[in-house]
Amino acid sequence: MPAINCSMFKNERKERDNQPDFTGPGQVTKEDLMAMLDQVTKGQFNADDDGRVKVRIAGWKKQAASGKAYISLSLQIDDYGCEAQTTSSPNTSPDLF
Repeated sequence: MPAINCSMFKNERKERDNQPDFTGPGQVTKEDLMAMLDQVTKGQFNADDDGRVKVRIAGWKKQAASGKAYISLSLQIDDYGCEAQTTSSPNTSPDLF
């Protein structure tokens, strides 16, 4: 599934309350970005009441080679239930798998 991947480190340069507590780099491949655009164009996403595309965020605690702790993040378009409605038939079997 296409994703935007990011890393969040404690903001060591924070001087004021309105500055972020965590900052970091992120990246997405052109292929993943195009796949996400295609997914939205085909309507395979969930939206909030204002029509904004919902995303799912997952995070893992990690440690950089420098010893600094950080959080590795992955953002994906929330399409839970969308694909099943458009491409698959209902499962009538009582078996979960």
